[in-house]
Amino acid sequence: MSGSDYLKIWYRVQIGATLLILAMMMIRNYEFGRHRIAALLLVAVIILAIALVVELWEQLPAVVKRINAWLQALTQPLILILAWDVITREIIVLLHLPSRGVVTLMIAYYFIMFAPFASVLGSQLTFSIERFIFAFWTVMVVFLPLMALPTNLIDNHFLLLALSTGAVGTVAYFILMTTAMRAWKLSWPGLRPHWSGDFNWWILLGLVVVDLVFTGVNVGQWPNLHLTSWHLTMSAFEAGVMEETLFRFAVLGILFYAWRNVKQRLPLAIFTSALLFGLAHLSNAALQHWDMTILQAVSAFALGLFFAVVYVYTGQLWLTMVMHGLLDWTSFIVTGSDLMKGTTNWADWVSVIVELAVFGGIATWMMFGQRRKVMERHVARLTGEDQHFGFMVQY
Repeated sequence: MSGSDYLKIWYRVQIGATLLILAMMMIRNYEFGRHRIAALLLVAVIILAIALVVELWEQLPAVVKRINAWLQALTQPLILILAWDVITREIIVLLHLPSRGVVTLMIAYYFIMFAPFASVLGSQLTFSIERFIFAFWTVMVVFLPLMALPTNLIDNHFLLLALSTGAVGTVAYFILMTTAMRAWKLSWPGLRPHWSGDFNWWILLGLVVVDLVFTGVNVGQWPNLHLTSWHLTMSAFEAGVMEETLFRFAVLGILFYAWRNVKQRLPLAIFTSALLFGLAHLSNAALQHWDMTILQAVSAFALGLFFAVVYVYTGQLWLTMVMHGLLDWTSFIVTGSDLMKGTTNWADWVSVIVELAVFGGIATWMMFGQRRKVMERHVARLTGEDQHFGFMVQY
């Protein structure tokens, strides 16, 4: 049996168990007169029942399976989180077990809870636009582990921060997206160094030096480590791992495959991913001044170009995760916040224009010569049709 076969079995068992638990909770809430909650749980039970029927009834028409795939892709992550919250709460309240141990064990399961969902349903999404929607939708949903779990039940500050800052959701999303990318036969993330003969170590050193210099210039002073907090550290971890997983690993991989017959797919995909990365930061406008948000979006676009060429040239996702996380961590420590404070001045705009010129120039320079050939080879490896789950168990 292959890895995908085991994930399919896990998917069916998880759906069945979740359906049973939510059905019992529905009956309980109905008996206590909580009709609105019972109705919500009834909808969740019906959706999971449909998922189980479609999964077990293989002779159903393709159009029915397609509709179900989208129904489950949009709703099942929310239902799984709701069930996770309910189970965690009930174990603590009804069994009177220590919340620290219960929450720790449940977090460990939360990390891997979405893997079977990503494998079974992700494999049914064959169009690139579907995969884009899947990647962006799940990244928003997976960061909601406290959707229905009262925070006063978590009596450990570290665990509460891990859940509320997105650190737990980051790990879960990384595993989810890695599984989905394998289901689409696109790529494993580069987490283990694998260097080729035509790779230039001096270029890698130059890219690392540029990143360190920019990190130092961006911070402007040596970070005061006494201001380090778990909140800021976990926020930097969330930004470095989650954003690199989404915009470099998932978005670039999907774009490379979608534009596999386009001659200039490499620069086009890098530019598009960087643009999306910049636009995503506009969501901070609700929490900080609008002109500072625009400045942040332009800066993120420039950094997106740089991180993209680093990832594609080296083929190593871990490297951009470290670069991104270190940049955000030092910035957060200096400012004492994971948001940009105040308003902009002319010096801010000059610095971001210089940043855009430097990183844009580096990205352009990487598009020529042997550097381009190395990147094209890595793109071919990241989107190769021969990629598959190689995990097998022989009995």
